[in-house]
Amino acid sequence: MKKNLFLLSLAVWLFVSCEGPAGRDGVNGVETYWFVKVYTINANQWQLVNGEDQLGSFFQAKVSIPELDRDIYEKGLVFCYMFQSVDGKEVQTLLPFTVPYGESRGNSELLWTETYAFDCSPGTITFYVNYSDFYTSNRPPTTSFRVVLNY
Repeated sequence: MKKNLFLLSLAVWLFVSCEGPAGRDGVNGVETYWFVKVYTINANQWQLVNGEDQLGSFFQAKVSIPELDRDIYEKGLVFCYMFQSVDGKEVQTLLPFTVPYGESRGNSELLWTETYAFDCSPGTITFYVNYSDFYTSNRPPTTSFRVVLNY
């Protein structure tokens, strides 16, 4: 019983001893750096890579983000969200995100997916759209992305 009481007291003491306001990293009161911005890629800005309707073809769009410096790249966090409409309401979906599609044509079904993803390097984020059937004669639509950097 004494052992359980001691462990409970220790847990309460550890919980209460944590201090510092939300949004602080807990190291000498230094605040966390946040950068949040929305980027819109218009349909005509998507660049086709590897030829229309060819195996391995996909779309990409590069965005210059000077705020994404080497420190954030190496020690921080980069998140990207895609804006969508679901049941007439705007939602944000964390990337990568895959959207399944299908349609019937006669006696056959056509099935494919669209995958939205990103990668980053200091100063740049590149967004990607991959079609599982490599039918890249259809351009991706105008799409907005929310970029969040923190460090």
